[in-house]
Amino acid sequence: MKANASLKIAIYSGTIPSSIFIEHLIEGVAKHHHVLLFGTIKKATQYNHPNITIVETPTKQLRNIGVTGIRSLKLFFKSPKLLNVAFREALTYKTRYEQWMRFSRFVPVLLHQPHVFHLQWAKKLSRWLFLQDAYGCKLVLSLRGTHIHISPKADVALAQSYYDYFPKVDTFHAVSQDMKTEALSYGATADNVKTIYTILPDAVFNHFTPAKAVNETLNIVSVGRYHWVKGYDYALRAIKLLKAQGIQVTYTIIASKPVPEDMLFMINDLSLEDVVVFKDHVPQDALFPYLKTFDVFLLPSLSEGIANVVLEAMAIGLPVVSTNCGGMPEVVTPNQTGWLVPIRDPEAMAKAIIEVHQTPKEQLQMITRQAHDFVKTQFNAKDNIQQFLALYDTVVRNYK
Repeated sequence: MKANASLKIAIYSGTIPSSIFIEHLIEGVAKHHHVLLFGTIKKATQYNHPNITIVETPTKQLRNIGVTGIRSLKLFFKSPKLLNVAFREALTYKTRYEQWMRFSRFVPVLLHQPHVFHLQWAKKLSRWLFLQDAYGCKLVLSLRGTHIHISPKADVALAQSYYDYFPKVDTFHAVSQDMKTEALSYGATADNVKTIYTILPDAVFNHFTPAKAVNETLNIVSVGRYHWVKGYDYALRAIKLLKAQGIQVTYTIIASKPVPEDMLFMINDLSLEDVVVFKDHVPQDALFPYLKTFDVFLLPSLSEGIANVVLEAMAIGLPVVSTNCGGMPEVVTPNQTGWLVPIRDPEAMAKAIIEVHQTPKEQLQMITRQAHDFVKTQFNAKDNIQQFLALYDTVVRNYK
């Protein structure tokens, strides 16, 4: 295939729409190549670009049977060999239900034959490696989040699958240098892993204003799902320490409800009912103005790739206190772009928050300005999309 020719790129997460980062990637790549989105539709989604094609796998089984039947017939006339590949690959699964579900997902991909299959979640790697032998598809795997840092450490079989399959992947995309290091530990080679940072849309940077003077009541906010890896129990202990020192504080957690019972119990046990606020999901267009009403953004996580919410906080000028986990040290530099503390350390969290509270306005504005400039340079859409395009071009250069 000639360099710079339009490619068919499958950006696959399994559901449509996907995460905000993946949606930004889809829109950016579609300006240059044809993007295929395979999977189930979780929410009605419209893309205003002719280069984006949704290839749905219906969730209602009767409809799925009909749609898959038609696709199978088309694939039979196009390539009986590939239809046979779909059958044989589906039969490697144990139950009839699993076999059917896999078959109904394999057929549309083999029918459209993307040049590149960009898989977003490492756990699903074993399902799609067969595409390489089926018709020479190039497999790109993104490395992010708990799929790399947490899951293989808790699941011996998954870890072994990474050792077995990572050497077979055509190329990797890592969201941080830390993720790249993890990939190398499972057998990926250094020249086969490209670190490309998260894409932040230009509109985010338009919300930037210099940090304001901290209010008498210190308003702290965190954003993220209710999950042990987000470290909220350590954040709550830090808030307890601040309250015990006589600091007026409120702590707002923005996440989709319901709030877990153990968290509600802990808040009651620490006597924090009067200072902790739970805010249900905030729409993206309202999130940044809302975040600007707070004094500090707190990331208490035990593990992250690079947390998008921290990048967004830095982009809009909100001071950040983050744990030193995953790729966070790549963006949060003490005394330059924010405050970095050890994981599982409420005392260090509380101390850093007090430092933010006591930092003179001019210095606080300098730190948040530096943070804004850093993410604008390293995480802007134009440059990072170009890196993805170069990655796709490189991996298909010898495509036959």
